[in-house]
Amino acid sequence: MPGMANALRATWRFSTSDEILFGCGTAERIGVEARHRHLSRALIVADPNMVKAGLVDAVRRSLDESQVESHVFEGSAPEPGTMAVNAAADAARAVKPDFIVGLGGGSNMDVAKVAAAVYTHGGSAGDYFGENRVPGPTVPVFAVPTTAGTGSEVTAVAVIEDESRHLKLAVASPFLRPRLAIVDPLLTLSCPAKVTAESGIDALVHAVEAYTVIGYDALDLPPDARPQFTGRQPITDALAEQAIRLIGQHLRVAVYQPKNIAAREGMHLAALLAGMAFSSAGLGAAHALQYPVGAETHTSHGLGTGLLLPYVVAYLLPAAPETFARIAGWLGEDVDGMSAFDAGELCVEAIQRLKRDIGLPMRLRDIGVREERIRSLAEQAATYQRLLRMSPRPLDVAGLEQILRSAW
Repeated sequence: MPGMANALRATWRFSTSDEILFGCGTAERIGVEARHRHLSRALIVADPNMVKAGLVDAVRRSLDESQVESHVFEGSAPEPGTMAVNAAADAARAVKPDFIVGLGGGSNMDVAKVAAAVYTHGGSAGDYFGENRVPGPTVPVFAVPTTAGTGSEVTAVAVIEDESRHLKLAVASPFLRPRLAIVDPLLTLSCPAKVTAESGIDALVHAVEAYTVIGYDALDLPPDARPQFTGRQPITDALAEQAIRLIGQHLRVAVYQPKNIAAREGMHLAALLAGMAFSSAGLGAAHALQYPVGAETHTSHGLGTGLLLPYVVAYLLPAAPETFARIAGWLGEDVDGMSAFDAGELCVEAIQRLKRDIGLPMRLRDIGVREERIRSLAEQAATYQRLLRMSPRPLDVAGLEQILRSAW
């Protein structure tokens, strides 16, 4: 049809979880919410730390009070792979739940989301790597985050390790979005300072990358394509801005005053908004680089993305100085009267200062990356084209290597 390609470039889409329940104490309503949806048997995907902290028991009490049968799979892990997903799917086949609860950080929620696909449609976790490989709706997933960082409770993406290749890979499908996100800041009160810092800086990376990827009208794809990331647009811009402001205001307090409910609430909201933003807009080089760096160093996702972010910003700055100048202002920098480029440089400084203040490592050598491995890591990062195609400045292996060397 004449003009169809141009018309598509002038459109954008926004998606999130079917429903979001936010606020202190909302986790106590999980049983009521299940009953409202005529659900009666749950599989709770968790890990030993969730059990030890008593959070699994709290969720089960709520389900019991609403006469909802529950079973627990506690075999998830901080950096899960296909084996954990397949084991969770096997547990689901054994108990035949009519919904799955992902309780914990992004890892547990990601396991729950992909396990729901495997349980519903068969096969194994590795069958679903890539975009749009889930053939249809899955058994409902309720996502209950206990850290303020990943935003997995509202996204259509799950990242798990392919153990056979020692690579972090994504399963991306609109059918992965949780049916309900229950976002209760009280669940983060027992979160250790290290986890608070690493998950919180990851939320900042999500917001910054969502705000600085290419716009929806610049994405060069065939008319019949349906990518999960479709570029920044008015809704994602608004969400990312608010998330950045909240993180600048609350992350330091959440790390050093862990029982400060206002800070915990601010960070849980920030992580939620950032997740909503990047889930539609997209992510970029900090994430593409973290996947091989994380596999090399066995460090957490948030630590890696947060460490890399200022070096990525410095590389991208010439392509979008006004954008990074605005972010600097939202992080509390005084940019009045400055040129866009100079103000954008303050964005780099603000992120580095935040990293230092919350105790994160500053350079790749600090987490065990050897200089002779940099080229190989850049080559691995270059394979994540679903992320790199969103960059406002073209990124090939040489550019990725330049960022890694600046971060080393």
